[in-house]
Amino acid sequence: MNTSFKQRRARIGALTLTLAALFGLAVIRLVVLVALYGPKLNSLALHEHTGETQLAAVRGPIVDRNGVPLALSAETRSVYARPKKVLESSTPAERGKLAAILMMMPIALESKLNNAAPFIWLERRISPDKAQAADALGIDGIGTISEYKRFYPESNLAASVVGLAGMDGQGLSGLELQYDRIARGEAVELSFDHDAEGHPIFDSPLALKAPEPGAQLELTIDSSIQSLAETELAAEVKASGAKRGSVIVLDPFTGAVMAMANENADGANLHDRLHNPAVEDAFEPGSTMKGILGSIALADHAITTDKQFYCENGHFYLDKHTIHDHSPHGWLNLGGIIEVSSNIGAAKIALTLGSDRYYEGLRAFGIGSRTGIDLPGEASGLLNKPAGWKEIDLANHGFGQGVAVTPIQLAVAYAAIANGGNIVRPYVVKAAYDAEGHAILTHTPQVMHRAIAPDVAHQMNLLLRNVVMSDGGTAAKARVDGFIVAGKTGTAQMVNPENGTYYQNRHVSSFVGFLPADDPRLLILVALYDVGHEHFGGLIAAPVFSEIAQGAVRDLNITAPSEPTETASMIPMPDFGKDSSGKTPAASSPDPDDYLPVLTGSKLTRATPNFAGLSLRRAMELARVSRVNVDVHGGGYVVAQEPDAGAPLNHATVKLTLAAIVADSGVETAADSSVTPESYFSGGGVSPVRRK
Repeated sequence: MNTSFKQRRARIGALTLTLAALFGLAVIRLVVLVALYGPKLNSLALHEHTGETQLAAVRGPIVDRNGVPLALSAETRSVYARPKKVLESSTPAERGKLAAILMMMPIALESKLNNAAPFIWLERRISPDKAQAADALGIDGIGTISEYKRFYPESNLAASVVGLAGMDGQGLSGLELQYDRIARGEAVELSFDHDAEGHPIFDSPLALKAPEPGAQLELTIDSSIQSLAETELAAEVKASGAKRGSVIVLDPFTGAVMAMANENADGANLHDRLHNPAVEDAFEPGSTMKGILGSIALADHAITTDKQFYCENGHFYLDKHTIHDHSPHGWLNLGGIIEVSSNIGAAKIALTLGSDRYYEGLRAFGIGSRTGIDLPGEASGLLNKPAGWKEIDLANHGFGQGVAVTPIQLAVAYAAIANGGNIVRPYVVKAAYDAEGHAILTHTPQVMHRAIAPDVAHQMNLLLRNVVMSDGGTAAKARVDGFIVAGKTGTAQMVNPENGTYYQNRHVSSFVGFLPADDPRLLILVALYDVGHEHFGGLIAAPVFSEIAQGAVRDLNITAPSEPTETASMIPMPDFGKDSSGKTPAASSPDPDDYLPVLTGSKLTRATPNFAGLSLRRAMELARVSRVNVDVHGGGYVVAQEPDAGAPLNHATVKLTLAAIVADSGVETAADSSVTPESYFSGGGVSPVRRK
């Protein structure tokens, strides 16, 4: 073998080894890229060649209790552009026509198109006619697509309750925010592909997923009552010179809110949708606190209705301070103190009760705590702990100064007096339904806890009637023809935030009451903020209550009860009805003779009444008539009680368990579900629904 051949073999071997080594390095590099950097490089590639944006799905409608729409979504068209392609395929004159259609200045359109982004919006949610005209120009790179715009067919009716949805379909306030997760539906994704220079890779780069519509919200709000409340409130805000006002109408037994109105003197419409003073703002309640004070004092046995308090003829000196009454009074009992609204009498009751017991009573009524209403931004009010109370603080708290409540908080507290002593959770959404009409959540009445016993609530009910029905009461203007009304006025000085003292000529005037007093169906609160001197609650808030109440009882077909034949304290018995055989037809409507206490001489037999199948309202009526305390758990109808019907009562408390009824549709309300409302939404008392 010659030397030349050996050299060639050596060179070929070296080259082969070199190529093998290079190939090995390439393989190793490929493995490293795939194994270590593959996901990152893939993401970068996708980012370079694809783009996407979200289009909001159609939001579900919001309707009132009668199906009247308060919020709807309408289909509109939006114009988009691929800037580079538009500039390459059109002349300035053609783009000028496009600008005119979109009602833009040509220079503004050119500025938008001089954009490196592969996709931009030119105009969102315009009329179909404009979008069609833009399409008709035939400019390559210009397109239109359907979007949905939120609008409110009843204008600003219940604006602060319904709230506001933004441009991209997200809830910003009110129920639009609280229930945003189910109301907004599933967002639509708009995807497109392009090359490194932004050119589309294929002719149809837009791909849409099928949208999932949002849920329909059915409210407890009654549009007729809401409109009446807003109209009357607006008129009184203007007439009294108030800066703003709030009205709440609710069912005291269920907590269902039938109207929630707010009015600003400046008429700021946008602010009305973004802020709800009835839930988010607190005020010092003034004399409306006296009904709660009296209830606490009676429940604690600190006083009786007969105990007399000397009201110092209008001036009471305490701890270097003077407490005034509007007019001089001598000796008054609790009924008299409430009827004439004596601050001195209320202060002396608070002093008799003591700081700790009064504080615990206020907490039991929900003062200083959120009610849990299903609206965002609820405030808790202000109730300082009693350790820091001086004697004058306790006295002032007795007539509602130094304590702050929200309107909904005060309404719920008075609802407890109306319904027999229970604190109920207020709510504004009755149910929500998906696009196929299936209930995805329902809301049943929910008792949070007991504030006072039924007999105490009934005593206070009777005393509050005199505020309205008596000639000497402070709220004669709250009367409603044919009905007995119970309620309380309030006029509180406003605090100067700069120095912490009270203004002498700026007040909050209010009235809270319920009717018919014998069987309360409506509780209405009226509050007017920042009114001048002598604008008392009985003069400006009580008439608003009367006008709203008269319209509401008409709209709800609430008939005036017949006049009682003996005393004003009589409570009408439930009318359960009989079938043709004279027997009670259903277990949910037992014969009164089966469970009412039997009158023997002047004594009542103490057998436990039969509450089976009764609604909360009927159960509380029976408890009041039977003079028994009840401990309520759950919501709906009574499914169990302890002790059993007919068992010796021995002055014990009857424990009632309530649950919702399973409807014929096969939808079961999870009244006792372990899934809490907070796992779905913040606040509120909404219960999920299970499908069978």
